Order: sequence, then C-alpha cells, then structure tokens
Amino acid sequence: MNPRGGEGAEVVYSLRNDSTLANMVLNNIGEQGQIKRKVYQRRLPENPNKDYYYILRETGNTEPILVEYGFIDNAKDANKLKNNLEDYVEGVVKAIADYTNTPYTPPGGSSADTYTVKRGDTLYSIASKFNTTVDELKRLNNLTSNTLKIGQVLRITSNTSVPSTTTYKVQRGDTLYSIANKYNITVDKLKELNNLTTNTLLIGQELKVPITGSTDNDTGTTNYDTYEVVKGDSLWSIAKRYGLTVDELVSLNNLTSLDLKIGDKLKVPNSLSKKTYTVQKGDSLWSIAKEFDISVNKLKEANNLTSNLLNVGQVLIIPN
Repeated sequence: MNPRGGEGAEVVYSLRNDSTLANMVLNNIGEQGQIKRKVYQRRLPENPNKDYYYILRETGNTEPILVEYGFIDNAKDANKLKNNLEDYVEGVVKAIADYTNTPYTPPGGSSADTYTVKRGDTLYSIASKFNTTVDELKRLNNLTSNTLKIGQVLRITSNTSVPSTTTYKVQRGDTLYSIANKYNITVDKLKELNNLTTNTLLIGQELKVPITGSTDNDTGTTNYDTYEVVKGDSLWSIAKRYGLTVDELVSLNNLTSLDLKIGDKLKVPNSLSKKTYTVQKGDSLWSIAKEFDISVNKLKEANNLTSNLLNVGQVLIIPN
C-alpha cells in the first residue's frame, strides 16, 4: 500500500525488464474499478544502475513487480481496498497468466452458464474473468453495443458439443502440420485439443485427434496462401511460423536452394495463415496484444521476436 494521500494503483518494475507486464497488471486492476496512476522504475540513489527496492534488486534473473493497490491513508482507496481487494488481486493473477501464456481459470471455475452484471462490470472485465473474449460474449448474448446494465444476465458458455476424439501416437518425422493435415484440422486446433504451448513433439507422444478426421494423407485437400519473403527471413523462421519443418517447406515449394531473396514468394498452408497488423506510431506489443485479445508472448512467438522493440511500418502476424 502507498501512503501520503494519493489515490489509485501503481506498479513498479525492475530496471532489467520492460514495462509490458506492469502495464498489463495495472490495466487489469483498472478494469476492476480502481484508478490507474502509473507504472515506473525507481533507482537506488547511491547507485543509479540498481533498483531502489530490495525485492526488485535482489531477485536474480526473474521478472518481479511491486504492486501498490492504493493509498491506505486515502478514505476512498481504503474503502475500495476493503470491498474490492480480491478483485484487484485476481486481475493481477489474470494478467500474469496472460503474460506467460498460461491457461487461466477464474475463481469458482468457468463452467457457469450465466453471469449477472454487477456495478463496475464491463464486457472486457467479464470476458477476462471467464477466460473468453468480448466478441464471443457479444455473439452469445446478441449484443450490438458494449453497454451493460446492473442485474443484466449474460450467457457465458455456449452449448456447442466438443467433437469426439481418438488418440494418435507421434511417429518419427511427424510434425504438428503433418498430423493436422492428416486429420483435416488446423495446427491451432490440434494444439488447443492437446493444450500444447509449443510446436515440439516427442516420438511416442499421444495426441488427441478428431475421430471423424481423415486418416489418409492423400484424402484431404489443403489450400495454400502466398508468403512474401522480407528482410531477416530464413527458411527456418518461416517454417517455424507456419508449424512446418524446413524440409516440408522446401518440398512444398519444390526449392532447389536454401537461399532466399527479399520478395521471393513461397507457398504456405492457408489453414495456418494469420491476419496481419502494421505497426503505428505509439504502438507497443502490449497495446497490440490487447487490441487483438491475445498475450504478448503469443504475439512474440508468432513473429519470432526476441525483444519488445517495434518499428513504425513493421508488419506483424496476428495469431488466431
């Protein structure tokens, strides 16, 4: 808690990290009704290269944050903390789960069919609480605007049945793409069925696959899109982006050389194609991820990014 009569929440992050997680945490606390003040870093006066707070300075190669939910000597904040602290804390948990691309289950689970709107609720906060999206909530409830009324009852889940599945044992040479193609589904759907967070497979690993899918590589049909090579691309990075091996990408395009030139056009599976977004002035990975309702880590993984730096005009792939 903060002292000295201010109002609202603040998040302090370490000098060795960027502000992405801190911003996500503060935003989620704000969605729960608290005033958002700022995220910031604080330096040790006698050594500006070190963090002021011990918990940030002496925690090794981690990404710590210091969350100050409000000002204990402010009557408004004290009342909010008394009544809403658990909601603020749950907002932090949700932000960390999103940031680390970890499945999030709200308190009490997410199996409830309906939710009654309370004071301070927004479509975004409700969607976050039940691990869904604003668009899905609007679709389920036939909403044409984001306006909610206290006491309004919203459907949270649909009654869509889960497709029947069987198991497939990974063989030598298998990839997510080859297995997905065999069963006529997308790589994203295959990963979702098996709660996979990477494209790595192990020989002998058992995967859930649709029981109604094709079991013959030659029976399904796959449509393709064209990918234009840009600066920094390699066969490995493009193959990884679309869930292929380099050999599969080479075979798909009948390549006789592993060299690529800017402007070269490659055939890639359209079942895995991603929509794109062109970076604008003022954009950050966090703001773009929030706009498309995905995590920062997922956005970085889809674009093979090793840092959070963006350039105006840069084209990003937005994963489904």
